[in-house]
Amino acid sequence: MSESLHLWFEYILRFSHLVAGIAWIGSSFYFIWLDSAFVAPETPKRNVDGELFMVHGGFYYQVEKRKIFPGELPKVLHWFKWEATLTWITGFALLIAVYYINGATLLIDQQVMNLTQWQAIGLSLGLATAGWFIYDFIWHRIPSKAFNVVASLLLLVLIIFINTRTFSGRGAFIQTGFMMGSMMLLNVWVRILPGQKKMVEDAQAGKVPDYSFSAKAKIRSVHNTYFIFPVLFIMLSNHYSVIYSHPENALLLILLSVSGAMVRHAMVTNKPVERWTLAPAAIGIAALVFVTAKSYSMAPVTEGEISFEQVQPVFHARCISCHAVKPTDDVIKETPKGVVLENEAQIRQHLPKIMEMTVVAKSMPLGNKTNMTEEERRLVGAWVQSQMSARQ
Repeated sequence: MSESLHLWFEYILRFSHLVAGIAWIGSSFYFIWLDSAFVAPETPKRNVDGELFMVHGGFYYQVEKRKIFPGELPKVLHWFKWEATLTWITGFALLIAVYYINGATLLIDQQVMNLTQWQAIGLSLGLATAGWFIYDFIWHRIPSKAFNVVASLLLLVLIIFINTRTFSGRGAFIQTGFMMGSMMLLNVWVRILPGQKKMVEDAQAGKVPDYSFSAKAKIRSVHNTYFIFPVLFIMLSNHYSVIYSHPENALLLILLSVSGAMVRHAMVTNKPVERWTLAPAAIGIAALVFVTAKSYSMAPVTEGEISFEQVQPVFHARCISCHAVKPTDDVIKETPKGVVLENEAQIRQHLPKIMEMTVVAKSMPLGNKTNMTEEERRLVGAWVQSQMSARQ
């Protein structure tokens, strides 16, 4: 009963996170696209910076971009803030449920850094906090945009390298996503909403607002859209162990992040000439595919025919403490993804995944908790490869 409740709790959290994220991402992209698509009215209108006509659902819509100005505010203003908040809250709850509890097993790899559960959690929260303050200082205190862009890229690289050398591969990716998502939320609540609120309050009091608040808020809104594609991939990265467990996983995550930001730029701009960013983005993704594909070309070094009787002891010693009907691991009490490896028939059902996770990516056993040796991986790889070849 408790296992079923836990699974339902995690599922509902994931579903809620997905729905809130769709709402946040949709509104973010929409408003940034609007800003790039507005044109000056054919007939000048007081206090209107731009207008746009759109077709949808059998109607056309006229949207005007107006300055916040005294005496010209509507009775009702709709604010977009809870989408971001709910996305972060559900995401952080998932981080706790999946990565922080149960000994932080998915966050820790003792071969990367020997951490306890509470050390890993403390580092996760501490790095996220430090990352925000550094990023915010760069953009709030330093006036040079060129310097800020370079400094932010260097900060991204630093964050990724620290994470990949502190946590497990999977944990490093999700920690990077957690840090980006937290920066996005804090942009909304610390730098975007307060400035907008101050401008509205000034206008309601009959004063002309300080429009520098608007420019600063716009910068952070733009930043948030550049974070979107890297964060989305990271949300899905637990399905791609060959990337997060790759020896050069830091480089791969940098490639993904920068390429995703370039795709975002091409999607939002209304100037075709600026879509040149799709070219380097495609090159970056192609490089990522090439680097990870090379891993699959690894040939097992063990020669001769390998029997199941030779590899069975390896599965029993290294795998079934978790991958059993009733796991005996001190932390894992539910069979991961329902994959049971107790006998030959069950093992044969998962040959491609065993090759990927155990031999190529080496992401299993989790954090190499059962101390699987390289010779054992080669032995399993030789047997799996021979069985897969026999099927063809």
